[in-house]
Amino acid sequence: MVRIYCLLVIITIGSLSCKKFLDTKPTDFYTPDNYYNTAAQLQQALNEGYATLIRPELYGQVIPLNFTTTTDEVLTNRAADGAIRGLSYTYDATNSYVANIWKFAYIGINNLNALLDNINKPAMDEGQRNIIKGQALFLRGFYYFMLTSNYGDVPLVLHVPAINEVTIPAASQKDVYTQIVADMKAAEVLLKDVSSASLGYNDVVTVTAVQAMLARVYLYWAGYPQNDASKYNDVLIYTNKVISSGLHALNPDYKQIFINLCQDKYDVKEDIWELGSYGAAAGIANKSNDIGSFVGIQSNYVPGDTASWNAAGWVAITQKLFDAYEVDPASSTTPKASYDLRRDWNCGNYRFSGIPRTKTMISSAWQMGSGKIRREYCPVYIRMNGTYNINWPVIRYSDVLLMHAEAENQVNGGPTAAAYDAVNKVRRRGYGILYGNVLRSITVTDGGSGYTTAPAVTISGGGGAGAAAVAVLGTGDKAGKVVAINITSPGSLTLTGPYYSSAPVVTIAAPGGSGATALAVAAITSSTDADLQAGLSKAGFQQAIRDERMRELNCEALRKADLIRWGSFVQDMQNFVSYAISAGIGITATGNRNGMMAAQNVAARHVLLPIPSYELSLNHALVQNPGW
Repeated sequence: MVRIYCLLVIITIGSLSCKKFLDTKPTDFYTPDNYYNTAAQLQQALNEGYATLIRPELYGQVIPLNFTTTTDEVLTNRAADGAIRGLSYTYDATNSYVANIWKFAYIGINNLNALLDNINKPAMDEGQRNIIKGQALFLRGFYYFMLTSNYGDVPLVLHVPAINEVTIPAASQKDVYTQIVADMKAAEVLLKDVSSASLGYNDVVTVTAVQAMLARVYLYWAGYPQNDASKYNDVLIYTNKVISSGLHALNPDYKQIFINLCQDKYDVKEDIWELGSYGAAAGIANKSNDIGSFVGIQSNYVPGDTASWNAAGWVAITQKLFDAYEVDPASSTTPKASYDLRRDWNCGNYRFSGIPRTKTMISSAWQMGSGKIRREYCPVYIRMNGTYNINWPVIRYSDVLLMHAEAENQVNGGPTAAAYDAVNKVRRRGYGILYGNVLRSITVTDGGSGYTTAPAVTISGGGGAGAAAVAVLGTGDKAGKVVAINITSPGSLTLTGPYYSSAPVVTIAAPGGSGATALAVAAITSSTDADLQAGLSKAGFQQAIRDERMRELNCEALRKADLIRWGSFVQDMQNFVSYAISAGIGITATGNRNGMMAAQNVAARHVLLPIPSYELSLNHALVQNPGW
C-alpha cells in the first residue's frame, strides 16, 4: 500500500568554519535553515521517518528474516546464504546486516530529531502540527525500541548533533526504555483524536497504535534482562485502553488478515498498525520489499504465466510448530486434520518450481514453508511487474489480547477470568468459532462400493453455509470405497455468518456404475471447543500463553524476542535441538539439516546483536556487547 508518497533525506550541516565563502546561503540543496518552512515540508520529513522503517535493511527484509526466523517455530533451510544473512548464528560485528539495523535506525532518528527541532518553525494549523509532532515522537521511540531490543544499551540522541559530536556513550537500557515511554506517552496525548477508524487506513500512527506499542514496550521491560515485574501493571493499563476503545476486533477469518495484506486492503480492526509499503518506479520491474518471499511459500515467477509469483522460501517451519495445533484424533488422513484452522494456513505444504511451474506437495513438516503471507494472493498486475508492495503488520489486535492475558496472569499470581477471556477469544477465532459454530468433522459410516473416482460431496442444511469437503477413495482391499471425507471449508467465517445451529446433512454422490452409495455424518463445533483448560496454575497458564503466541504470531518477527524476554532463549533452543535430533531432523531425507546446524549454534551472546565494528571505530565511548 502506498501512503508514503515522497521520500526525503535531511542533510544536517554543523558549524564547520568561519571562512567567508561558507557563510553563503545554499540554493541547490536543503539545510535546516532553508527547510521546514511549510506544513508540507514537515509532512515530507515525517514521511521519511515512515519510509526508512520499510527499507530492506529494516522491516522490508532484515527484521522479518535475518535475525528472527531461526527459532523453535521456523528454521533456515539455507547453507551459505544463511551464514551471510545471519540466519545461522554465525555472524559477527562486521556483518553488514547487523550494521544496517543500527545505521538505518539512527538515520531515521536523526531525521526525526531534525523535524522535532524545527517543528514550531512554520506558521500552520496547530492541530496539524500536533499530529505531525505526535507521530514523529512515536516513531523516534519506536526506532529506539528496535535498537535497544537488538543491541541493549545504546546512545540516546534527542537532538541533531553537531558534526564533531561522534563520541556519545551508550545509555543504559532502563534509561532508553524511560525515553521511549516518554516519547510515546507524549504522542498518545497529541494523537488522542486520530484513529484508524476515522482515517480508514492504518499505516500511519494512531492513538491505539501508540497504546498497543506502549503495552509491548512495557512487556519487554518487565522481562529479561530488566526483569522489572512492576511493568506488567502498565501492560494492563495500555492493553485495557486498546480493548476498551472499541476500535478493534478480531477478524473472524484468520487467513483473511494476511490475504488482505497481499491484496492492498486495510483491515483497521485487526491490524492496529501496519508499515506502508511502496512500489517500484514506473517501468522498473523491481520488488518493493521481500515480505512473503524469504519467509514464504517457494515459487518461481514464469513470464507469461499469470498464475505464477516469485518467492524464495528460505525458511521452513518446524515439527514443533506443526504439532502445536490440536488435531482430530479420529481423523483418517495423513497428517490428521486439525481443528485449529491456523495450522494449514501457517504451514505451507506445497512449493512450485520449474518451467512450466510444477506444484509439489510436501509431507514433512520440517520442510514446509511459512504460509502466513502468500504472494499468490497479490493482484496479477503486481506480480507481472515484479513488485510486491505488501504492508508489514507491526502489531495486531490478537497480540494485544495475548499481552493482556499474560499480564493478568503475572499481576494476579495466576489467571483471572479476564485472562482466560482474552486468550480464548484468540483461540476461538483460530478454530473459526468466534461468532458461531462451524463444521467440526465428517465421519464415513459406510464407504459404499464401486467408486472409480472420488465422488462429489454436498453439505446442506443445519442453518449455516459455506462448508465444503472432498471424498478420499481407499486402495488395496478398500479400493472403490470412500474411506474419508476431508473438510476443505468449515463454513462461512464472517461477522454475521450464517453459522451452523445443528449438524448439516452430508450427501455423497452415487458411484458411476453398479455399487452402493457411501454414507457419512457431520458434527459441528460447540462454542467452548477451543477454550483453554480451566483451573491452570500461574506457571501452567504462562506456558499456555507461550504456546498460543507461537500458534498465532509465528513468522511475525516476535518469537525470538519473546524467548529472550522470558529469559529462556538459550535453554529453549538447546531443548529444541535435543527434541529435533530425537525427531530425526537432519538425519533423514525429510528433515532440515541446515536448520538444525543453525539452531545448534545458539549461544548466550546471541541474546543481543554485536555493536557494529564500524560504529565502535567511530565512537570510542561504546563498549562491545558481552561475548562479541
